[in-house]
Amino acid sequence: MNLRKASSSWLEVSVVTSPEAAEAAAAQLVELVPGWAEERVDGGVRLVAWLPCDPVSRRCVETLRRRIRQLAAWGLGPGVGQVRVRTVPGQPWETAWRRHFRPFRVGRFLVRPPWARHRRDAGAVVLVLNPGMAFGTGLHESTRLCLRVLPELVRRGARVFDVGTGSGILAIAAAKLGARVVAVDCDRLACEIARANARANRVSDRVAVRCGDLFGPVRGRADVVLMNITAEVLLRAVPLVGRYLRPGGAWVVSGMVAGNAGSVLEAAGAHGLRVERRLRDGEWRAAVLRAAGGRSRAAPAG
Repeated sequence: MNLRKASSSWLEVSVVTSPEAAEAAAAQLVELVPGWAEERVDGGVRLVAWLPCDPVSRRCVETLRRRIRQLAAWGLGPGVGQVRVRTVPGQPWETAWRRHFRPFRVGRFLVRPPWARHRRDAGAVVLVLNPGMAFGTGLHESTRLCLRVLPELVRRGARVFDVGTGSGILAIAAAKLGARVVAVDCDRLACEIARANARANRVSDRVAVRCGDLFGPVRGRADVVLMNITAEVLLRAVPLVGRYLRPGGAWVVSGMVAGNAGSVLEAAGAHGLRVERRLRDGEWRAAVLRAAGGRSRAAPAG
C-alpha cells in the first residue's frame, strides 16, 4: 500500500526555538525530512522544512510539536518553541531533496531509501526506509546508537520487543539479524507505517506490529527490549520492564540527553537493572542494561 501519494501542495513546517535548543530541534526535523533551511530571527533560530500535504505528514507534525515541547524536560530551553504549518503550492524542490538522501552505513547496517539503487556493501545488512514516513529513519543519533549495539545483543531465534517502534527501523533490523519481534506503538498511523516498512524489507513474517501503550500489547518475556523514546517515557517503563525481560535479558534505552540520562539509569538501578554499557553521540545518550540472572561486562565510561 502506498501511504504517501503524490501531492500538488506541500506543508511548510517552521520551528522557532532558542539557539541552545536549535540543534536538538533540527534533529527532530531530520526524522521528518532529510533537509531543512535555517535562519536567525530575533532572539532565536527558525528552522523550515517541507513535507507532502497528506495525513501522514500532519500526524508527524503533531509528534514534532510534542517533542519540541519536551525539550525543556531535556534541559534545553526551547524559547518560544513555536511550530507553525502552512500549505504552499508544489515547487521544483518536491523531489530534488531525494538527491541528497543517499544510502549510509551505521555499523553493520546499510540504510537506503526505496528509490536508491541497491549498493553492494560486503557484510552489510540492508534496511530500506522511506524518510518522512514516520519518526525513525536512521538519521537521528539516538537511532544510530541503537543500531550500533543490536548485532552484539540479538542472536538468531531471539525474542525482541521494540516499544515505541515509530517507522519500525529497529524492529526490522532485529528481524534481519534473525530475531522474532513484537513492535509496539501508541500511534495507529505509526503502526501502519511500521507494517508497510516490514513488508518492504520482507520481514513481515518475523515482525508483529501491535498498537498500544508501553507493554500493554505484549505477552511473555523477551531476550532484548528496545526503547528509543524520551526520558520521560523511559522513566514510566522502568518499574515494568523487569516483568518482560528474561533472566539476563538486555534493555536498550535511547533518546536521552546528557541532562536526563542519569535519572533514567539511577531509577533502573533501583529496580535491579545493571548498566552494562553506556553510549554517546553528541548530546544524545543510550545504554544497555541487564536484568538479573545473566553475565554482564563492566560499563565503560561515557
